[in-house]
Amino acid sequence: MPTRITSILAAVVPGKTGLFAFQQAVRMALFFKARLIAISITPRYEGNMNRWKIDNAEEQFNKPFLHCLDEAQQIAGSHNLEVHTMHKVGDPVEEILYAAEEQQADIVILGYPKRSRIERVILGNTAAKVIGYSPCDVIMIPYEAEIDFSRILVGIDGSSYSMAAGQRALELGLAFGGDVYALTVIDIPVERGFLYGVLDEARRKSYPPLQTLVGQGERLGVRVITDILEGPPYATIVRHSETNSIGLIVLGSHGRTEFGDLLMGSVVERVTSMAALPTLVVKRR
Repeated sequence: MPTRITSILAAVVPGKTGLFAFQQAVRMALFFKARLIAISITPRYEGNMNRWKIDNAEEQFNKPFLHCLDEAQQIAGSHNLEVHTMHKVGDPVEEILYAAEEQQADIVILGYPKRSRIERVILGNTAAKVIGYSPCDVIMIPYEAEIDFSRILVGIDGSSYSMAAGQRALELGLAFGGDVYALTVIDIPVERGFLYGVLDEARRKSYPPLQTLVGQGERLGVRVITDILEGPPYATIVRHSETNSIGLIVLGSHGRTEFGDLLMGSVVERVTSMAALPTLVVKRR
């Protein structure tokens, strides 16, 4: 039975990037008949506001963040969808995570600007921390990259975290009538694989998790296409998504733990940074 999405938290920031991501959140809320919450956070100013000699300085700082919430309400209203809005002042990461807990969100949606591949190599600090500490799944949406559930790519490495991601991919494939592309990437130097037969053994061990997902897909009526490739995992996943015109990448992640141990340099961090399409990070509860 697919996990039901009943509550969606969308982080909204001033500008077209935040509102584009919110439009994707509206689409999902309408489809799942889920409660939609929009949150906008004014970063706390640590300096002395009086030195700027601006009348109502605090009001001026808050204005663009309140305005984007008004725009979010207008977007939701145009679809006859009710949205609960929240404005906070403080650390964006802390406020998003607190709201996710408080509102019992099933998924957090974050947008980020469209950038060149070089600029995307390092994931934004706020986004990376939200992914690392979030109590629920997180979708990262680049500007102008609409979520397309018809072709879903999921990375499978046999761990319980990747299998949880596989389950979520199947659920979305079932809900939206999409195909699931299950990919295992073997990262072993070719020469070592030939000398010691390590590559053949790694490929042999990769089949059972993929076949498990295929069997689950058959029972649900979701087509699962599998592949095993060699190379750097993050680059191979991104390249495979481009080759197969994927609309959404799904990756598994550990539960909440120390941020540095979880994300920096990991496959999740690098794929989310480099991919020019939406990425769903599944948090195994």
